[in-house]
Amino acid sequence: MRITLLAGVLCLGLGAAALLGAQEQSAPDQSEEDFFGSAPVEAGKGEAEVKNLAETLDQERLGLSGNLEASGTYLLTREFLRGEKGQEDNEMGLMVQGDFLVDERLKKGFRAFLDLGLGTVVGQPIPLLLLKEVFVDFNAANVVYFRAGKQVLQWGVGYLWNPTDLVNVQRKSFTDLTALREGVFGLRTDVVFSKAFHLFTFIDLNQVADLSDIAVAARAEFLLGSVEFGFSGWGKYAETPVFGFDLSAPLFWNLSLHGEGTLSWGYPVDKMTVAGAPDPVRDQLAPRIAAGLSRNFDSGGIQDRIMVNTEFYYNGLGYKENMFQVLRELPTPPPPDLPPLTDFIDNYYHSGDYGTWYGALFITINRLFKTNLTLNLSGLGNFSDLSFITLAELDYAPVNNFTLVLTVASFLGPDLREYTTLARPVVPATVPPTYSLSGSSISVSLGAKVAF
Repeated sequence: MRITLLAGVLCLGLGAAALLGAQEQSAPDQSEEDFFGSAPVEAGKGEAEVKNLAETLDQERLGLSGNLEASGTYLLTREFLRGEKGQEDNEMGLMVQGDFLVDERLKKGFRAFLDLGLGTVVGQPIPLLLLKEVFVDFNAANVVYFRAGKQVLQWGVGYLWNPTDLVNVQRKSFTDLTALREGVFGLRTDVVFSKAFHLFTFIDLNQVADLSDIAVAARAEFLLGSVEFGFSGWGKYAETPVFGFDLSAPLFWNLSLHGEGTLSWGYPVDKMTVAGAPDPVRDQLAPRIAAGLSRNFDSGGIQDRIMVNTEFYYNGLGYKENMFQVLRELPTPPPPDLPPLTDFIDNYYHSGDYGTWYGALFITINRLFKTNLTLNLSGLGNFSDLSFITLAELDYAPVNNFTLVLTVASFLGPDLREYTTLARPVVPATVPPTYSLSGSSISVSLGAKVAF
């Protein structure tokens, strides 16, 4: 694990010449193998025969690490570029955020882990302090493994979309796929029958007031040759059960295939009607399927220099109407009720899970020009409303664990679509409050990162 300090040029006073490239070294999500496994032990030639490897592995260790980021971002709205509004309609944001990680390994496979999220946005008086994960690991005879506490489940094989993930409260972010996420309270059990068969269960205790609020999820993983596949299910009292399937397999031409999906009659999450009211999803088939391909390419004598991932997503629960346009035109209710569009964005909308058809492409080029530059190119599209995000990030690592970053994002498509809508209150505020929606056009972010 590494700690990342993203310090915007505006925040740190870095000169523009220092920003000629950057290689991002984001702190990755913790995998189940990392959590339950032990740190690797390297031994010199002949040492393995005379040292007790089991005793070496079963040592108490305390690790302190994490990530800290600071960035400066400037957003140009479409209105400004069209000459329709003034400079004040653009936005500048300065942000500092990160994670402080404590990982204590005890003997006999016991472990304690803490991820404390830190953050603040310049101009906002209240800093953010969030307990993302805190749990303990223990086992019974190295056959049944337990994790109790607030944790992130690493279920499913999707690169960006995970329709089989019905437990985690925070989804993966398109702009930072490796960001550490907030977990949920519960008890996870991992039963190891063999290398080819694992059984996982999870008792979800998040926001539980009585026994009827407890949700239960289970997952069975199988290995058949080089193909890995799994079956999963989720259930809760008086809620619609959901069943899932996923697989990953190697193909021809060194391609790797992954896919996952869920199927249910109804769905345990409400939508919103065009009138701004809750809309329970009942008495309808609700399929959700994600599938993708990935491949690495050698270039210029450098192994895996170019990495390409693509993924497509079908959301059977996607909205058919343009909710951003429809809800904007509804009358604003008196306080303390939220305007319909604000209520939708705060409580119903999730990026990448709003429309019906989606696609994403990720390309990473390491050692650009055979230097310590890394270029990341990515794109995300809602094919249902024809709105898109394109992202280019140039990373430069002048020394180990320190990175300078330049990011440029563009938002394409008609106004008032998923990726061309920016909701914010009009200043000065009116009573009742009114809202403008400005289709954002270009976002530029400058920063630096340090890991330790």
